Amino acid sequence: MKKIRPSTVVPTIRQLASIARELRAGASCTMTRLTMINSLCEDATAAARFACHLAQLTSKKMQEKPCPSHLDPEQWASYKAVVAEALRQMQRSLEKPTAEAAALVRARWSEVRALQHRDEHQAWGPVLILESPEVLLIEDALSCLLSPTSSADWGYRLARQYAERSTARYGTGLMPESAPLVEDIADFWCQYHLGTPVQEWVH
Repeated sequence: MKKIRPSTVVPTIRQLASIARELRAGASCTMTRLTMINSLCEDATAAARFACHLAQLTSKKMQEKPCPSHLDPEQWASYKAVVAEALRQMQRSLEKPTAEAAALVRARWSEVRALQHRDEHQAWGPVLILESPEVLLIEDALSCLLSPTSSADWGYRLARQYAERSTARYGTGLMPESAPLVEDIADFWCQYHLGTPVQEWVH
């Protein structure tokens, strides 16, 4: 596991804050602007906490979000319940990282994955159906905890899933709608390494 000194992350945090400002001003850019997350997530412990943070934000949004039109309310309630339990286990694992805790995280990963990983046969072949991007992010956050040697890759993947948006005007990538999401990412790293909310630190 690579431990990162706080002084080395300052330029990266500054870049993340700058991207958020550009997006708020109406800019758009490709997701490759977030590849700097890889370096922050080379520390597997930091990556696990980042994964848990994004999972918490995503679970909160799920609890507040009305049932999507393509799901029935009972199914949506089941999704939220499974995600909430997975998040609780992630937090317990971070507090006490034991082999037993890791086994329970893996069990929660299996439950979350089973919610929507199903194939639907189309004319051109089987198609993987993913009904909730929120559930997919939670699944990948659990994967980040379970794969510390690949923490850098999982960290970037999670940042991408969390902030990427798609519109007719901008296509797919980072866009004005992504600004508060990139700020969430910058704020985590600023508080984790510098102990200060990113808005206070920038000013």
